[in-house]
Amino acid sequence: MRRFLRSISPMWWLFCVPAFAEVPAAAQEPVVPSVTAVREASATGIRETFFPTGAGERATYAVTLDFGRAHLTGLCIVKRLDNELVGTLLNEFGIRALDFRYDPQRGRVRLSNLLALLDRWYIRKTLRRDLSLLLQNAELEAPLQRRGRRLARLDDGTLSLTHTRRDLELRFTPLNE
Repeated sequence: MRRFLRSISPMWWLFCVPAFAEVPAAAQEPVVPSVTAVREASATGIRETFFPTGAGERATYAVTLDFGRAHLTGLCIVKRLDNELVGTLLNEFGIRALDFRYDPQRGRVRLSNLLALLDRWYIRKTLRRDLSLLLQNAELEAPLQRRGRRLARLDDGTLSLTHTRRDLELRFTPLNE
């Protein structure tokens, strides 16, 4: 049953809390502080996490994706499920641009349900690598430069990735919930 539920689009998981998929108390992972708890603790000097860390926790971001002459803005909803980050990117009209799954153990991103505009092998490859770099290094202190990509945390809390070779810019700005 769980395998079937995982095969369903990640969009379903973002808005539902499956009560029937409870894990026994002995098999649960150690308790990780929630994003809101860590953000509140950041005022006291503790480092703030950018993406959700607790199981089942959800966060929403305003996203800007600029590539070439195209400009896509919208929301990104990210939820932590079974050691993975699952997310979807919606434009301003509520149309899903793409879904992604990030596995932190392997450092890999799987893309699915891309808009026809984005469903090209070279765009998929670039988005997959850029999202992987962004999700791996979300907690960086200083700007990071790697393979024609520049990752930086801006003053307003925005996480910005600029891909100079492909003329692509991806920005995640946390929204207050």
